[in-house]
Amino acid sequence: MKISKRKDEHVKYAKLNKVGENDFDLINLEHNSLPNISMDQVNLKTNFLGFEIDYPFYINAMTGGSRKTKKINEKLALYAKEFNIPLILGSSSAFLKDETLLDTYLVARQINKDGIIVANVSANATLDDAKLAVKMINADALSIHINVIQELVMKEGDRDFTKWTSNIKDIVNNIKVPVIVKEVGFGMSKKTITTLENLGVKYIDVSGKGGTNFAFIERVRSKSQNMIFENVGISTVKSLENAKDSKSTIFASGGIRNALDIYKALMLGASAVGLSKYFLNLTKYKDEVAFMKINNLINDLKKCFVIYK
Repeated sequence: MKISKRKDEHVKYAKLNKVGENDFDLINLEHNSLPNISMDQVNLKTNFLGFEIDYPFYINAMTGGSRKTKKINEKLALYAKEFNIPLILGSSSAFLKDETLLDTYLVARQINKDGIIVANVSANATLDDAKLAVKMINADALSIHINVIQELVMKEGDRDFTKWTSNIKDIVNNIKVPVIVKEVGFGMSKKTITTLENLGVKYIDVSGKGGTNFAFIERVRSKSQNMIFENVGISTVKSLENAKDSKSTIFASGGIRNALDIYKALMLGASAVGLSKYFLNLTKYKDEVAFMKINNLINDLKKCFVIYK
């Protein structure tokens, strides 16, 4: 099945894509040697798409659409349930084209019946597509991903983007759940953010350059030697600066490697922070090991709030 094969390849090459230094390393924060606070006093609760959550981070969109990726979504749903954190599923494109693949997404709701689960569609999706994606997994919200660079590098990708803005506007104005619009790791300019706001978008994930590189993934998938677009994009740090005066609620993802990166993104204006590869890497461990690592992430984030208070 062609689309299932593509989903498996995305995961395979995402694991190979090394995340090294990025713009978060250029931010030097001044610590407070006399913080006058206990770690127990640190409150990490925040708001995500209208829902109160315990920690200012969420599992960002990754996968679904194949038997292998179903197992990944099972793991991600388990993490989301254990820590009561939101889970944004991968693009619904697979099951919208082939209903037999629905269970690779639905498994997240079956495992995490009361959790915050977000459906995900492309900007090519119609309002009917969006409603179906939400209905089929009983989603609490919807994510619309915009990924023009990935599409153009992808051999079988889209080449016509003339309906994207009208589709987004139609969905935002007519669907009954909160809608977040996100990039896929190439960042957002001020122009893009302003355009989204003018379309009625209230929640934006700037998802900047610095983490998983879908231009690299699609080039490797197609066995191309053309690397021209692999260094294209706006960093997450710069994208957050571009969103500084935004009227929308801003979320950040892209190159978030640890608790310090989460903290820096929050200090730059993000309401919460999305992690993809961090959680993808956890799926290779036994559940109790993954839980321990997530607990360590939470404790490190609390330490950041003490150090830099």
